Amino acid sequence: MREYIEDKVQNTTRHFKFGNTEVIEDDPMPAGFNLEAVLKSIEMTLPSHYFNNLKGIRIGHLEEFDTRDVNAVYRDRTFYISNQQESIADLLDDIIHEFAHHLETLFPEVIYSDQALINEFLKKRNQLKFELQSEGYWVNEYDFNNLKFDQQFDNFLYKRIGRNMLRTATAGIFIRPYAAVSLREYFATGFEAYYLGKEETLDKISPVLYNKITELHNHTTY
Repeated sequence: MREYIEDKVQNTTRHFKFGNTEVIEDDPMPAGFNLEAVLKSIEMTLPSHYFNNLKGIRIGHLEEFDTRDVNAVYRDRTFYISNQQESIADLLDDIIHEFAHHLETLFPEVIYSDQALINEFLKKRNQLKFELQSEGYWVNEYDFNNLKFDQQFDNFLYKRIGRNMLRTATAGIFIRPYAAVSLREYFATGFEAYYLGKEETLDKISPVLYNKITELHNHTTY
């Protein structure tokens, strides 16, 4: 039995390189997904310093994804990406999003130390608070100045307010509703927009965030 399991693992797990980063595909992608081509396109789009200290990428479905209702996580300089993807676009979104969280560990002072991005985020949070109050929602029990992810606040946005109303309330304030849940996700969703074809919209809605990402992109000395 042990030999059978070891042989099965060896026959189903793929290892290859993404630049200098090791990719381990524990569970296969859906039919028609060319993982290598997706990664190559990302490698050609992102500047090389974004890959500094990236330990690896693992493709496969984790129970954690179901528990947290996500398709990807960043931990210990590694991207964990679900193989259960609905489209190439979703896969691209997930990988680019996790690159944003990687950059937060590489360049936290560049991103946050001058407080400019924090101030922009808090201003938008309070705009959202005003919009929700105007629609008759009771908001005083929630801390709109909390920069970190808070499950109670997330439940308020996605369960009590609901996705449709949240989409309406955040329009023109955040690049997309998920950007409102925390400062880190504000940065990561903006990072997605910048590299996935919505940079002009990001510049219009979140100019400080747009300029931060441009600074990161152009700094070849990192």
